[in-house]
Parts: sequence; structure tokens; C-alpha cells
Amino acid sequence: MSDQQSRQDHEPEPQDHEPEPQDDEPEPQDHEPEPQQHDGRMVAPPQVVLLIQIAAIAVELSSNFVMNHFAPLYLRTPYHTSALSGAAWVNELLTGHPERIRNELGVYRGTFTILLQAMRSAGVQSSRHVSVEEQLSIFLYTVVTGLTCTHVGERFQRSSSTITK
Repeated sequence: MSDQQSRQDHEPEPQDHEPEPQDDEPEPQDHEPEPQQHDGRMVAPPQVVLLIQIAAIAVELSSNFVMNHFAPLYLRTPYHTSALSGAAWVNELLTGHPERIRNELGVYRGTFTILLQAMRSAGVQSSRHVSVEEQLSIFLYTVVTGLTCTHVGERFQRSSSTITK
């Protein structure tokens, strides 16, 4: 073998293609661009939107629970708001149809008047808020109906503690 032939065997052959130019720019990756609305704001992925909605519902439920639980302690709402007070109802019974007082209190008007005079002669007096007539009516109504103090209080627009005195 000749020197020339052995050199050709050992020398690399010239390549036909040019070396790749090196850029300072990074190669594009397979990431999708961030979705944007037409006004340029970013749009959150559906999973993030769902988590935000769940968190908002949890906050709303928690606040509703707290308000429903603690509001009665701080916000006073009148309970007895009927247009007809106990005294007005008793007056209506005394001045209305004679059978009505009998149906509601179990006594005729004359019997009611006799019981009222007996109470006054025994020393029973009107309190600051409840007249003797209403006191007698509360007693008779409770005996006739057998309702609880709460129900009687609702009828006369009084608290249970007033009814039990």
C-alpha cells in the first residue's frame, strides 16, 4: 500500500453539509401559550376556577351558619307583634257577643264580673302592665284550653314568665 492510499484510509472524508449555527435563543418548547381574553387578562384553568368556586361556597356557608347562630344573641327582634294585645282581646270578649266570652273563657259575662269582684275584694290588684281583667282571663283561658304557657302567652301577647305569675 502506498502512503497516499493509507492516508486516504485514515483521513476523514470531507463532509458535504455545513455545521449547525449556534444561536443564543432557547429552542421552542412544547408549552402552549397562556390563554388570554380579548382584553389581555389571563384566564385561569378550569380546575383553578372550580377550586375558587368551592372555596367561595364554603365561605358563604360558614358565614351563614355563624350569622344564623349568633344573630339572635345580638339582634333583638320583637316576638309578640300581633295587632291585638291581650288587654284588647279581653275588652273585645267583654264587649262582644255574649257567647264568645263563654266559648273562649268558659264562663258567661255575668260570672266573669262576679269572679272579678271577688278577686278585687281579696286584694288582687292590677300590675304595672297586666290588669286584673287580663289576669283572670289568662287563668280562665289556661284552665279551659289546657294549653301550655307558651301558647297562652302567644294568645295574650305576653312572655311565659308573665303567664306563670
